Amino acid sequence: MRLNWSRWYSEHSLIVIFLTFVVFVQGCALPAAPDGGPRDKEPPVILEASIPNGSVQVSAREATWKFDEFVVLSSPQQNFTSSPPLPAGTTYELRGKTFKAAWPDPLLENSTYVFQWGNTIRDLHEGNVLKGVQWVFSTGNQLDSGEIQGRVVNPWTGEGVKDAAVCLYPTRNHWHGDPVLNDSCVFSPATYATRTNDSGYYTFSYLRTDTAYAIRAFADADGNNKLSPGELAPVGYLEDTWRPWASPWKESWGPVDYLPPILLLDQKMVADSLLAWEPWGADSSGTLKLSWKHGCGPRQAVDGELWDQESLPFILQLKGKTGIYAQWTSDKPCSEHTEVLTGLPPGTYTLQAIYDRNANGMLDAGDYWTGQAPETRIFAKEKIEIKANWEVETVWELPRNNPISWEFH
Repeated sequence: MRLNWSRWYSEHSLIVIFLTFVVFVQGCALPAAPDGGPRDKEPPVILEASIPNGSVQVSAREATWKFDEFVVLSSPQQNFTSSPPLPAGTTYELRGKTFKAAWPDPLLENSTYVFQWGNTIRDLHEGNVLKGVQWVFSTGNQLDSGEIQGRVVNPWTGEGVKDAAVCLYPTRNHWHGDPVLNDSCVFSPATYATRTNDSGYYTFSYLRTDTAYAIRAFADADGNNKLSPGELAPVGYLEDTWRPWASPWKESWGPVDYLPPILLLDQKMVADSLLAWEPWGADSSGTLKLSWKHGCGPRQAVDGELWDQESLPFILQLKGKTGIYAQWTSDKPCSEHTEVLTGLPPGTYTLQAIYDRNANGMLDAGDYWTGQAPETRIFAKEKIEIKANWEVETVWELPRNNPISWEFH
C-alpha cells in the first residue's frame, strides 16, 4: 500500500507547524556559546555599576552591576557578604546580564560599606567564577582607612585555619585595652566579618580608626557570620580589644601580622592518650636516648644576681602510632634532661611538647565560655625511627617563646 504524502501532510499540517515553532522558540530563548573555537577561561567582566567603586555620599536603596556576558547566581545569601551587614530583607536578583542587590531600609549614616562577592557570580557556559571582587562605598563624605589583619591558627598543629569566620564587634570606648564584650556576642550578626584564606590569614579594610573592636573567630558552615543558639562550635578570641591602624602606617611596615594569633581548635581533634604498654624483648625492640633542654629566657636581677624568670611547665611526649609511650615534665628554665627508653616497638615516633598554661599535666582544649584559651603544642622537626637492636640518640631544646601563641612561657 502506497502512502499518499500530500493527503497525510494536509491532515497533520497543524502539528508540524506547532513543533517547528517550539523548536524555533527554544533556540532563541537559550543563549548558547558558538560552536568551535578556544574554550572560554575568563570570568565575567563588570561593565557598569550604579554605585561606582569608591563612591561617597551614597543614599541609594539598591546597587546594580552589568556584565559583558550572561551569568548565573550561586547562593548570594551566603556568598555575597557586606560589612556592615545590609538591612534585613535585602534581595538579590539577576536579569539578563545585570545583577541587582536591593535593601528595604536606609543604610547606616557616615559608614563605609564593603561588599565581598565570594563565589556569587559565574559565567553561564563555562562556570568561570568572578573572584576577588571587593566593592567599597561610603554613606558619608569619605572612605574609612583603618585596617586590621592577623591569622587564625590551630593551637594543636600550628597550622592556619582555612575559611574560618572572623568577626569584629565595636566596643563603647575607643581605645585599645577596653573591656571585651560579653560572651554571647557571637550569637548576633557581626558589624564586620570576613573569612580566612587558605593559610589562615584575614584582613579587614576600610574600618573606622576611632573605634576599638572585640575579635572572635569560629567555623561557620551556613555563612551567616554568627552562631545559632545551641551550636557548640569552638570559638577563638583575643583577650583584649583592638583599634585599626591607618593604611599609611601599615604600608610603612609591609605585610606583617599586627595582632596575636587567634587560637581556634578543630572540634574533631582529640588529645592523645597515654598508653599502658609493656616493653618488648631486647631482640625485637629498640632504644631511645633523648637529651632535652628547658629553654632559657630573659633574666632579672635579684639581690645583685641574675635569675631566670619563673616558668610554667613543659610537658614533653614521645608519640607512637597508637598513642603516647612516655612523657616528662619540667618547670625549671635552663634545666637539661637525659632520658633513656628501652623496649620500644620498631616504628616511627614523634616528639611533641605542650605549653602547660594551667600546670595540670595534660593538653587542654580550653573553653570560650569560661575564658580559658586552648593550650598549644609544638613538634620536633625530625621524626625518630626506632629499629630492633638499635639505639637512637636525639636532642631537642624547647623554646620559652611560644611560636604559636607568641606568649613567653
